Amino acid sequence: MDTARYKAFVASVKTGSFSRAAEDLNYTTSGVSQLVTALEEELNLVLFHRSRKGVKLTVDGERLYPLILNFLRQEERIYQMANEISGLLAGDISISAYPSVCASWLPDIISRFQTLHPGVGFKINDDGVRRHIIEDLNNGSADIGFLSNHHDLAGEWIELEKNPLLALVGFESPYAQWDSLPLRECATATMIECAHGKNPDQSYVFAQYDIVPNIVYTTLTSSTATAMASRNMGVFITNELSTHMWDFPVKMLPLDPPQYIELGMAVSPVAYGSPAVKAFVRFFRENFRAGALT
Repeated sequence: MDTARYKAFVASVKTGSFSRAAEDLNYTTSGVSQLVTALEEELNLVLFHRSRKGVKLTVDGERLYPLILNFLRQEERIYQMANEISGLLAGDISISAYPSVCASWLPDIISRFQTLHPGVGFKINDDGVRRHIIEDLNNGSADIGFLSNHHDLAGEWIELEKNPLLALVGFESPYAQWDSLPLRECATATMIECAHGKNPDQSYVFAQYDIVPNIVYTTLTSSTATAMASRNMGVFITNELSTHMWDFPVKMLPLDPPQYIELGMAVSPVAYGSPAVKAFVRFFRENFRAGALT
């Protein structure tokens, strides 16, 4: 089956325009437009709202998108399986992960894996928002996710380590002289939180102890939150692995009582049939040692 129409459709969804989809696919803009129009005529549906600003899925397009995406992934699995039968391992592995994992764990493991299997490529999304990682896993746009576990994941879960949560403060903060930060202090201290105040790892901890944190500042990224903490603007709580990404002057305080998040690898149910994914998961498990790659 000629899948060019479906690839043009998916690329247009991901980029939001026919012109950017054409750049990704190495087509002309008119070529992508014609392919999508042909698909709409074939299905007798309008899949996109078109405007000068780009394209946006219709309700019908939204319903079909996960099915078409999964169809293309299955096509890729066929070629991967054929390569495996021929004694080759090839294809792309899509990963969606926390930025801290992308920076600390993945480069070394991927480099060593590709030495053994140079035909395998990687597409890495380090967006870092947990709910986006879960969406990527559920709709099949990510084969593997690296994130924390709150027992809400479909597919296979592989725990890698229990990573401690730390409180980051500036050296002129009144808390800089403390040996640890009591969790109850978060109800009155000036708190900084990333993910625009919707960090499930921290929310889970606070809910357990019935604490309403005094969140004064919210940011999108942990780097900005850490920078603000280094300027003595407040307290930022994050996992220890994230602290390896930045070189800001902050003091790291353990929480009292100590708190941890379970970091690991989730494999999308859609990805089970991929020889490349199975080989990488097996390689990661055999070569990962908690703390050794940080």
